[in-house]
Amino acid sequence: MLKAIQVGVGGFGLSWFELLQSYQQAEVAAIVDPLETNVQAALKRANRNVLSFDRLAKAIEKVEADFVLIVTPPTTHADLAKTAIKAKLHVMMEKPLTDTLEEGKALLAFTNAHAQKVMVSQNYRYHPQIQTIKALLDQQVIGKVEYGDYYFNRATRFGGWRDEYADILLQDMAIHHFDILRFLLEKEAVEVTAASFRPSWSWFKGMPNAHVDILFEDEVRISYTGRWAGKGRKTPWNGELRLVGEKGAIELVDDRVYMYKGEADEPTEIQLQTSLLPDRLLSLDAFVAAIRHDTVPPTSIEDNVKSLELTWAAIEAAKSGKKWTC
Repeated sequence: MLKAIQVGVGGFGLSWFELLQSYQQAEVAAIVDPLETNVQAALKRANRNVLSFDRLAKAIEKVEADFVLIVTPPTTHADLAKTAIKAKLHVMMEKPLTDTLEEGKALLAFTNAHAQKVMVSQNYRYHPQIQTIKALLDQQVIGKVEYGDYYFNRATRFGGWRDEYADILLQDMAIHHFDILRFLLEKEAVEVTAASFRPSWSWFKGMPNAHVDILFEDEVRISYTGRWAGKGRKTPWNGELRLVGEKGAIELVDDRVYMYKGEADEPTEIQLQTSLLPDRLLSLDAFVAAIRHDTVPPTSIEDNVKSLELTWAAIEAAKSGKKWTC
């Protein structure tokens, strides 16, 4: 069984720690968090002896481990990952890869000089709805995808660092959906135009709402609308998606997948794929397999920096009001 050092056990980190208590392929040997309240909350949920530290360097000195799991604010990702890699530990981290594109590219260059695996947990790829759509596309049931629409609408009050981000929707939430699009289409973005704004009632200091038009390779066009200080009918976290090809369309609505043949008005609902593990553990499973078999994990830093590039293309396009080339 592989051993992990988990950095960050507050908030979402605590839910990661709880998930790992039932995971059979790896165990948490130590946790790292500067806040004692976070540490104590995690230790109360541990089903085995777990050591605790306030800094990653201390944990590395005292604990034998195979990898580091980073669940901290994005501003800390690059330094924590470098500390782990220098100690010859593999790294898996929550998205986004880094706080800025420049940091992401610098971290990629750093990792290229080392043998350790570095992966970002883009867990939405492993949602059963997304896996089901990918299987349909792989079967060419609608032919070549030519265009699509993506819509996301929620009102989520996190508090903490997310409330301070300048481009909170695009940087922290839309990156999930952009990564889904890259995964489903197996294409990269070429051009991006975007606009973002902050409604008067928003609790976010930055821009929680945006519209993004993305031109992917092979002239595939996607129109994306995201609202994180939204009103009216809310979407699931996956959002709602329509992909259209010459043979029909696939739609994701309320976390249910539908297929339309040709120009039919009535769809067929598609049974969702199932898995024995939740999406985040499927992501971790892929990472563990990559370590054991010395393969490239599916959302490796080399792959994930492209989702980060698309995200920052949207941010820059929104700020400048100009078309951004990827």
